[in-house]
Amino acid sequence: MKYVGRVPKKTLDETPMVRVPYPPFDVLVARVGLRYYAIEDGCNHAGASLCEGFRVDDRVVCPLHAYVFELKTGKLLQPEELCDDQRTFVCEEQGNDVVVWDPGLLTIKGA
Repeated sequence: MKYVGRVPKKTLDETPMVRVPYPPFDVLVARVGLRYYAIEDGCNHAGASLCEGFRVDDRVVCPLHAYVFELKTGKLLQPEELCDDQRTFVCEEQGNDVVVWDPGLLTIKGA
């Protein structure tokens, strides 16, 4: 996995969504309940920053066309099937920080 960046847990407790630079589209990191999740920040539909949108529980709404994505899975919830799901990243708690990793294309042994 490739290192993306780290965000203090305190920042994620106080801010609904944080953008971590990771060109070309950066990464959105958020706390949902007691866990941390990360998805690609650039909306798959038109490239708008999802961090500039708004949160509704465990979802983020794109500021450009109001597409709704689930933060835990990156799945497009509304409107259905008009663009791909958002790419997801791995979050790992390390001390007072959340470290974000790019899993890339993982291969499964025996597949």
